[in-house]
Amino acid sequence: MSSAGMQQGMKQSMVATAAMQQFMRTLQATNMELRTQVTQALAANPALEELPPQEQEEDIPEFSAPDTAAARRHDYLLDSLTEAPSLMAHLEEQIHRSALPARVESAALLLVQNLDERGYFSESPADIATRHGWSSSQLSKALQAVQDLDPAGVGASDLRESLILQLRREGEEAGLAMQLLESRWNDLVQHRYTEAAQALGVPEPAVAGAARRIAQLNPDPGSAFQRDTNAAITPDLVVFLNEEGEPEIALTDANIPRLALSAEYREMMAEQADKPEVRRYLSRCFSEGRELIKAIADRQKTILLVANEIVQHQRDFFLHGPAAMVPLRMEQVADATGLHISTVSRAVNGKFLQCSRGVFELRHFFTAALPAGNTGSISPEAVQARIRELIAAEDPRRPLSDAALELQLSQEGITIARRTIAKYRDLLRILPASQRRK
Repeated sequence: MSSAGMQQGMKQSMVATAAMQQFMRTLQATNMELRTQVTQALAANPALEELPPQEQEEDIPEFSAPDTAAARRHDYLLDSLTEAPSLMAHLEEQIHRSALPARVESAALLLVQNLDERGYFSESPADIATRHGWSSSQLSKALQAVQDLDPAGVGASDLRESLILQLRREGEEAGLAMQLLESRWNDLVQHRYTEAAQALGVPEPAVAGAARRIAQLNPDPGSAFQRDTNAAITPDLVVFLNEEGEPEIALTDANIPRLALSAEYREMMAEQADKPEVRRYLSRCFSEGRELIKAIADRQKTILLVANEIVQHQRDFFLHGPAAMVPLRMEQVADATGLHISTVSRAVNGKFLQCSRGVFELRHFFTAALPAGNTGSISPEAVQARIRELIAAEDPRRPLSDAALELQLSQEGITIARRTIAKYRDLLRILPASQRRK
């Protein structure tokens, strides 16, 4: 290849990469963050102007979904370019840079997708491994990789394990604080320092000091990546029932800025034909402006594309409620839409949907699969709804214990551990049977 041809190829690659970066930043952003991006662009680019809300821009480029192969090639770079990365994006970036074996990296990425906003597993790693057919060695290596990520404490199944991971990261494996977490957890949470001291053969003040050390750890490792939940939520999409009674979805376009290229600066560029430096500057402004306009248009169409697939898959939720929610993974939406899974993750990041049942973040509709007898699988939301129904119908003089709920669900073909039932009951804010008895 000639030198000129090589330079032209490099230039085209750089342009494509810049456009991809612009699209991914725009897609990742919430409506409020997009407004900030646009405000900064308007201040820096005189060729851009904002149209009044009621006006339409006629020359917005047609939507074209980002190339999947390009998204894969640039995925590790794009994760780091987002202005407000989510916990998942932050963890995925570290995994991509860890040079793990391919099978371990793939398993680690799937484990990360099953973490909640605090960094805890929403489903047990063993159940995830069983569903994907991983060997115990593959699970062990992938889980270790996740638990080695920053922030310390992510990849735990509960608070106790998260605190243990944090102490281990600090090199305090042999300390009294670790002994309390590993062997005297119940004494610790109930402040029974005297009992713990006697059991461990140490002075009570030493136990109190170790408890203070544990109190300094972070019970919510993902807190630094959580968005402000106090901010008013403006839905990005609305779901309604059409004339046939089927759910349909539409963009609200609420707070989405409408941009155009300035006609005044178009005339100026034509008038400055004899001034190369001015013309080059204006040409760059117009190019950057077009990229931003196209990125916003592509953002909206991508969000709608992903959300429409979610609504089709979760049709029964919108018709019948949470008990009808079915398992759904991001990989399924990615396969159905032809998008890369990282693009799907960005599209649902901080985006909200309004329907007759309330306002939900799009991530809410991605749920794990639990075994459910002849029906194949069931979502955790459906199990929680069934637990609520069973408790609502119980005899208040003889309330159902977690063991009784486990047996009843098992008879219905739903296999679920008693500790998971207790977890779901806590999420539903339902007291234990001993405290429900009347």
